[in-house]
Amino acid sequence: MNSVSGSELRHAMRRLPSPVTVVTSAAAGEMRGITIGSFTSVSLDPALVSFNLSIDTPMLPMIQQASRFVVHFLKKDQAHLSETFAVPNVSGEEQFADVLVHRSPAGLPILEGVLARVHCDVHALHPSGDHVLVVGRVLEIEELDPGDPLVYFNRGYRSVGELVEVDVASDSRRASTGTS
Repeated sequence: MNSVSGSELRHAMRRLPSPVTVVTSAAAGEMRGITIGSFTSVSLDPALVSFNLSIDTPMLPMIQQASRFVVHFLKKDQAHLSETFAVPNVSGEEQFADVLVHRSPAGLPILEGVLARVHCDVHALHPSGDHVLVVGRVLEIEELDPGDPLVYFNRGYRSVGELVEVDVASDSRRASTGTS
């Protein structure tokens, strides 16, 4: 079986909504942030989360050095933050120039007005092709402002839609046939 190209995978992944988060960290007197669409939970016991970083992003050595980071869940009206932290090759100082931010007791940059924040220590770093899979051990969760999340779908920012009603009859058919 042949492998698909990266562009083919990217095209297919456009059909799947992704969460929009910003990961921040600080080391050696500098702070940085990066927009992440690959954030997911990994394990409940222990509480682990993960995301992917390109091997050439300036955020990777910072995460390696700091061994700590904060994941910020963005609200639907915060696409500007996603865009700010998605720009490559700018300094950390430039990234945070027009952003409401303060420092945590551990010295990490904390974005204001987000849905939630997940504070983590680096649990593991796994080289994965042209990326590194970052696994974080969750130390603290802050559920903050109410609102709808920002998601990325088919090359654009969106929010969640209407609640989908589940057909209870089809659920009971699945249960009786053992499918999920």
